[in-house]
Amino acid sequence: MVGFGGRTLILLTLKPTGNTSQPFSGSFARPQHFQTADSVSYSHINGDVETEPITASEWKDGSLSLTVVNPADPSDKDSYLLSVQDNDHALMQLLGVPLPPISLVRSRRPVVVSTDWAPDRTYSPDDDAPSNAEMRAIFEEDQKVRQPSFKIDWPVVGKSDAERRQATFKLLRSGALHTGEDFTWAAFLFQHGSGPNDYLLAHTLAMIAVKKGYGDALWIATATLDRYLQSIKQPQIYGTQFLTPNDLPTTQDPYDRTLISDSLRRQLGVPSLSAQQEQTKQYDVERKK
Repeated sequence: MVGFGGRTLILLTLKPTGNTSQPFSGSFARPQHFQTADSVSYSHINGDVETEPITASEWKDGSLSLTVVNPADPSDKDSYLLSVQDNDHALMQLLGVPLPPISLVRSRRPVVVSTDWAPDRTYSPDDDAPSNAEMRAIFEEDQKVRQPSFKIDWPVVGKSDAERRQATFKLLRSGALHTGEDFTWAAFLFQHGSGPNDYLLAHTLAMIAVKKGYGDALWIATATLDRYLQSIKQPQIYGTQFLTPNDLPTTQDPYDRTLISDSLRRQLGVPSLSAQQEQTKQYDVERKK
């Protein structure tokens, strides 16, 4: 089987026949539609469960050749090569298609193909992994030094920010981050960077979190793009960035207020233009206290 987060996507059932000419019968079950580019992550999963019977099987050089047939169209056949790795793992290659083999895991209990998939989400083995405790701790320290109750010494914070980014980058390089939370926390760390590349990396990390179905990452995805645009002397487009120059009113400029409508901002969890104007006024009031 192939499964994510307690759901089963692909289910291969094999039943010994005792017949050497066709050693196994069984079926191959999956949702009607899905997409994959790497046989690891899957998206656009929808439709009824389709169960295709195995109509032919044969051992070939230590691997099991399987042919399945679409029950609604006997001329629609697919051939796979199943290679057993150990008692609980196998690789299943769809012949004639330039994709890596599918990794299958033996289920020790009865399962059925799930139907409660979100078609706009991408699923991957990372869905079963917990969020990284070290990344959480780095993020919490980043937020702690920015609390209103914390007296901010920006040169000291800038130095600690750089150290936290370095620690986060090591986690990224080692493949230690897996969940939408992980990538959102990392996005905030690089949002507090020092140049365009930091902000562009932050935006990429936020987009990965969104891809993993973590809706809370939408705001940081917009904020990272706005900050990147401003860092390369271009106007922001969502209105997430507020600048408070010494002895001057708070400003969002440069800001292209016409490209993105309020209805699109609402979809992304970004305040409307009028709400942003009120936020600007509030910043100025707080600065005078």
